[in-house]
Parts: sequence; C-alpha cells; structure tokens
Amino acid sequence: MQALRTILIAVVLLVIAFGAGYAVGYFKLKSAEQEWTLARQEMQGKIGVLEKELARAKAREALREIPDSLLQFMAHIAEKNFGLGKKSLEGIKETYGGIQGYLDEEIKKKFEFLLPALGELQKEADHLSPETRKKAEELIVLFEQTLKTTRKTEPGPKG
Repeated sequence: MQALRTILIAVVLLVIAFGAGYAVGYFKLKSAEQEWTLARQEMQGKIGVLEKELARAKAREALREIPDSLLQFMAHIAEKNFGLGKKSLEGIKETYGGIQGYLDEEIKKKFEFLLPALGELQKEADHLSPETRKKAEELIVLFEQTLKTTRKTEPGPKG
C-alpha cells in the first residue's frame, strides 16, 4: 500500500510539474504574441509614414521634371512638329494631374497657374501661332521661379 501511495504521489507531482511548465510556456507565448503584435503595429505605422513621404518625394521629383518636358515641347514646336508638341503637353498635364494628390496645399496654390497656362499653350499650338515658343519660354521661367520658392519651404531630411 505504501508503494502505491508513493507512486500516486509521484504521478500527481509529475502532473503538477507538467501543468506548471505548460502554464509558464503558455504565458510566455501570450506575452511574446502581444509584443509581436505591438511591434507589427508600430512597423505598419512607420511603413505608412514612409510610403507617404516617398510619394511626396516622387511628386516633388516629377515637378522638377516638368521644365524638361516643356523644353521638349519647345523643341517639337521649333521643328514645326505640333503633333508631338501636343503629346508633350498632354504628358505634362497627365503628370501634374497624377501628382496633385501628393502635393501640399501650399505647393498646389503656387502652381495653380500651370494647367491654365498649359491650356493656353495648347490653343496656341493648335492655331500654329508663332507666339507659342515665346509663351512656352515664359512659362518655363515662371515655373522654375515658382519651383525655387518651393525648394526653400520643403522640409529637409529628418535625422
């Protein structure tokens, strides 16, 4: 009877030990899952912020490429190739339309002259006007001056 009691106590202690080990492991697992969830949420937040910053940077870069596209338009006009000139203007309009959602309101206001000016250039090109090139040059100058003022107000890299 004593041997049976000893075996029974040993089995109960063994079950208690396994139960305690399981409980410790379970609580460690839950703690690790909570830490992982918090870290994942933090990383997703950082990813969202970085994606927005990247989109804004790409939009600013696209803005900087518009004068080159206007120069390309002028080259087409100089060669009397009004069809390609028209395509260049359409590309500029499409580019600007695509980046407007990523620009700050202040920058949008500074460049609100662009679409009407492009429309005016389009009309001039459609009428084969000799003033088209001069107006394109004026638009490039105005655009670059406005671009310089936006560079002064752009936030620098965060460190």
